[in-house]
Amino acid sequence: MEVTAFFGKEKIYRILWKLAPPVMLAQLIQALYNIMDSLFVGRYSETGLTALSIVYSLQLLMIFGMLGFPEMGIRGAAIATVAGQTAAALIVMKKGFYRPPQRKTYGGWLTRIFRLGMPNMLMQSAYTFYILGLNLILSGFSDQAVTALGLYYKWQTFFFIPLGAMQICIVPVVSFNYAARDRKRCYQTLAVAVGFGLILMGLGALCFLFVPEAMLRVFTSDLLVIGIGKVGFRYVGISFLPMVMSLIFPVFFQAVGCSLKSSLLTILRTVVLFVPLGFLFSLLGINWFWMTFPVTEVVTSLVGFAFYRHFQRVHNGTEKGYHLLEKKSTPLTTETAK
Repeated sequence: MEVTAFFGKEKIYRILWKLAPPVMLAQLIQALYNIMDSLFVGRYSETGLTALSIVYSLQLLMIFGMLGFPEMGIRGAAIATVAGQTAAALIVMKKGFYRPPQRKTYGGWLTRIFRLGMPNMLMQSAYTFYILGLNLILSGFSDQAVTALGLYYKWQTFFFIPLGAMQICIVPVVSFNYAARDRKRCYQTLAVAVGFGLILMGLGALCFLFVPEAMLRVFTSDLLVIGIGKVGFRYVGISFLPMVMSLIFPVFFQAVGCSLKSSLLTILRTVVLFVPLGFLFSLLGINWFWMTFPVTEVVTSLVGFAFYRHFQRVHNGTEKGYHLLEKKSTPLTTETAK
């Protein structure tokens, strides 16, 4: 189907249904990667599992001395990670090299890439820093508390597959229709993505609320980790529904070129709220610490909705205001990407 007809005329749910499965498959592989490392490392030692929670961003995986490879324990996890990342890089280099554009165009393209990509870059970097901050706060209670948080993030990657797919898939749809000045279709895309996200994340919330102990026992038999994690998983499960909007609103604003709004929401969630609230709630006790998650997601969602309503008022107002806003922000569309 022609791009214009597909993004501009096809029903939104059909577009997302077509785009989402490949993204979900890729994220499923990544989620299994994240879960398996904790599963195997946890069989060696509880302290190893705690260490893995601290260095979560390194995405460790480990080969137990099978198929002719020697058993190297947790050291093998690090070696496997480096080998896996190197292999992936070589595959991408082989398949992804194209003739570069003329050097004189580099400046313009780099400026555009960084301006449009800044929210994503900020989101990824802030994600690492706020996890570090939360780990530092929990380390004041016990290593088991750090482990419990790490196990949540392992399971999170699995349950967030549908939401992550929605984040990625709505960008080309919203950008295309925003450039075509079909604002109604942009709003429809956001509504469908949020609807899908609420349904699918609702299933994840039920798991965290009603079977947290079974989820924790997949990785550990430490009763203290399980005790802390059972409380934490239930609080985090409550946050899953508002989290849909707190994560999709920044992507929507990025898609329409409002990188400032997108960045502000990311900074609000990861810098202004998560770590400071985690510290304040921790002063009341470890169980109160987990309130950080639902409170952060609710506040971010409310601010995101306020930004969205303002965006609607501006774009449903005078043509003069619309053109001024268009000059300041240009979305990444199929045409501008060429």
